[in-house]
Amino acid sequence: MNKRMQERADGYYAAKEQIVATMMEIAYRIHNPPSAERKMPEQIVAHDITKLKQAYMKLREMADILGIETQVLEI
Repeated sequence: MNKRMQERADGYYAAKEQIVATMMEIAYRIHNPPSAERKMPEQIVAHDITKLKQAYMKLREMADILGIETQVLEI
């Protein structure tokens, strides 16, 4: 494999690794937020749900770019 093709392949796989690492970081933070960000059910307001919906839509856009089908968020 020539140098240019190897650089392209290295960049491709590095980008995939960075995407996965970032998604894992986000997933962990959503699943286990710092204590200051945890909310009791009575503290959840409409804006909190809106933020989650917006984040989910951005994830779906990313999935569409990569040709991945995702489920519709039901809230």
